[in-house]
Amino acid sequence: MAASTPAEYEQFAGLIREYWTWLEDRYADHPGLTDSVAGHQALDAELAHLSTAYGPPEGLTLLAVRAGAVTGAIAYRDLHDGSCEMKRLFVPTRFQGQGTGRLLCEALISRASEAGFGLMRLDTGRLNTEAVAMYGSLGFTECAPYHQYPPDLMAQVLFMERPLTAVRP
Repeated sequence: MAASTPAEYEQFAGLIREYWTWLEDRYADHPGLTDSVAGHQALDAELAHLSTAYGPPEGLTLLAVRAGAVTGAIAYRDLHDGSCEMKRLFVPTRFQGQGTGRLLCEALISRASEAGFGLMRLDTGRLNTEAVAMYGSLGFTECAPYHQYPPDLMAQVLFMERPLTAVRP
């Protein structure tokens, strides 16, 4: 379902916070990595304005709901060049293994195509091999950076894109 109310965006914010905790735990052997990325992306400011960053007219947030519980989320934002950027895909560990992440990606790709975008971009950590594999299976390929991170982070970030006019896999 598309987020539209303050309560739904707060649920999205809760998942984003949980995602960052998950990242910190997963990459504990890379001290400071997640803090550097969060700082560069101005995560605290983003969390305060999710409906502006990822709501109409600048974007779209989708929430997966099962048995009344939000089990995952994903969003896109307009890059104002005919493309959009996939952001904040997260399915908590307790809900993984049911295809929710893939379904969220497919729904977002479809909605972005319907909205008239010709290209969807994303960035992810190179260490996040499961996500990289899933994105590849959805038709995303590596591309040149479309925005910059500090030099020490650029080696950790993988940029990908997918045409939205192509037939979906």
